[in-house]
Amino acid sequence: MSKKLFKYEVAGFIFVGIFGTLNHFLFELFDSNVIIALFCPVNESVWEHLKLLFFPYFLWTGIEYFLLKDQRNYFCSKLKGVIFGMIFIVTFFYTYSGVSGNDNTFIDILSFFIGVAIAFIISYEFMRNGKSGSPLQENASLFIFIFISAVFFIFTFAPPLIPLFEDPQRFTYGI
Repeated sequence: MSKKLFKYEVAGFIFVGIFGTLNHFLFELFDSNVIIALFCPVNESVWEHLKLLFFPYFLWTGIEYFLLKDQRNYFCSKLKGVIFGMIFIVTFFYTYSGVSGNDNTFIDILSFFIGVAIAFIISYEFMRNGKSGSPLQENASLFIFIFISAVFFIFTFAPPLIPLFEDPQRFTYGI
């Protein structure tokens, strides 16, 4: 199972890397479509850019679930992975931009791919080495995925007025 799991996690990294990159452009490409706004960044805020990792990863999680039938500790592992990936992206951005005094597009793109790699490495390690999650833990993890999706949806239209949600180019929040 470990080789099969590894292959699917590598495929997931590629899938999320490609679709996350494409998602960056979809909101403008689809003329600011409200449905697209739910899943793709609507501005250049750090928060909105977390959608680049979260939604393609969540989609891959659903696809992979059916490919890896009977994988123990699946949703718990995938949830830990995506949370650590998103934490890395936010922490890295504020650390390097705070130290340097500005942000850099190349470094932002690089941090996205490192965040994606972290998400898949962590989920792989937890699935490979972790104990079997109880049905309650698995269901709770899936619920948390759905809850995070809802938070992204809500904050697309009504974000808190704090720097994480501010578009640094236009000094606006959300749509």
